[in-house]
Amino acid sequence: MERWIIIISLLFALITMCECAGRRQVCGIINGLVPESDVFVHCKSKQDNLGFHLLHYNALYEFKFKPNFWGTTQFYCSFTWPSRIEWFDIYKFKRDAGRFCYWMIKPDGPCRYNGRSKSFDYCYKWNKKI
Repeated sequence: MERWIIIISLLFALITMCECAGRRQVCGIINGLVPESDVFVHCKSKQDNLGFHLLHYNALYEFKFKPNFWGTTQFYCSFTWPSRIEWFDIYKFKRDAGRFCYWMIKPDGPCRYNGRSKSFDYCYKWNKKI
């Protein structure tokens, strides 16, 4: 009987940790393409497909989610504008957890917002084509 009480207590603790461990995360994507151009954004993870969204120049698209307990949550997005298709891992738990996760999409790659400089100056290259 004691063993079952311990097992149930551990399961309850694990379930509680899973629910509380991951805070809600918000990611935002701003179309900063120059020359001004619309961009189609399609984001998804292993579990969620967020669909296609049309972003006009300087427009913002936001999505919210709760990172998983294991710290493996990842969202990637494709970006399509005239004569270009690119993609990028817009959210990786190890890189972005707990950070202000807002991105400016530019022709050379996405740039994440830097709270210290108050600008989008953490720039990355697009993911390699498959």
